Amino acid sequence: MAGQAGTGTPGANQNGPLAAPAYSPGEIVSAAGPLSRNAPAPLVDITLGSQFVTKAYDLAVYPALRPELILDQFATVRATRLTHRGGSVRFSFVDDLPEQVTPLLENIDVDSVALASRALTVGQLPYGVAITTTDVLRGTSMIAIDPLVAERVGYNAGLSVDKLAYAALAASSVTYDDSSVGSVVAIGSSAAYLNSTLLQQGVASLQSKNVRPFIGGLYVLVVSPYQAQHLKADTTDTGWRYQVARNMNDNGSPGQGNSVFMGELGNYEGVRIVVNNHMGPGDMAFLMGAEALAKVYPDAPGFGPNPRTVIAPIVDKLRRFASIGWYHMVGYSIFRSEAIVHINTTAALKTA
Repeated sequence: MAGQAGTGTPGANQNGPLAAPAYSPGEIVSAAGPLSRNAPAPLVDITLGSQFVTKAYDLAVYPALRPELILDQFATVRATRLTHRGGSVRFSFVDDLPEQVTPLLENIDVDSVALASRALTVGQLPYGVAITTTDVLRGTSMIAIDPLVAERVGYNAGLSVDKLAYAALAASSVTYDDSSVGSVVAIGSSAAYLNSTLLQQGVASLQSKNVRPFIGGLYVLVVSPYQAQHLKADTTDTGWRYQVARNMNDNGSPGQGNSVFMGELGNYEGVRIVVNNHMGPGDMAFLMGAEALAKVYPDAPGFGPNPRTVIAPIVDKLRRFASIGWYHMVGYSIFRSEAIVHINTTAALKTA
């Protein structure tokens, strides 16, 4: 039996031309869009898609790549017994007496000698920063603003303090209160690469002046990543690579010594080598013994050796503005010029 013919007229949506391959000839398709990703037929409607198909966001907020902050830890001299609060701290030095190797005369009294002394004054200054956000930002942002701001403020405090320590260590001299100047020994040159010879010269300079090493019996050398590469670029029969090869076991596995093969720098020539990317231009390494760097700060309540986070009171009439920041009062200085050696090198990689 033949089917009965349809009746009625086409609907308003059944107006599309038949195009192969057609999903349903003559009907409108609701698509995500954009139109450029669809064929001309059947007809496409992206009204629904444009409203609900949107960009997704990762709620994690990534910071800039950051250097490690390490220089403050080498400020081993800190004023902990202050007479009173002041804008600066004065450290005193009294030298030893010279050796007495001449026999005394029996019938003549000895002559008195003077004690040589000097002093170093280290000033302390305030540093800090704050960020203020509005309630509209905090209330409408898709991410939590307060934790983000607090984290960035906290890292900025550490970064800034580390930079202050770097500036003190990079000074070429220190001036004492009697106007005498202690100059920092500088070795190498702007064309040199960091190598074993420079390390040996630096260590010899410290040892010749009776500079004490840090705990563990090692001096510390802070280098840039490029200066660390200079050491790694030593050939297999000299310098660092020779030391590594000598400390390998017969089967090629690392022995008891250093292992650049394992990606470590470790200790070499009586020096603990630390790689840091917060070293200014990267053309000066710091070789230090104990008492190379001094740090001062007030001992009044609310002050201390580290920056403190400050949450400001909200004082505007509608309580819309919230501020958070860090504050620190601190000062750094070379303490003993004899206890630090500047090793100057090129800031470029060693390519051959």
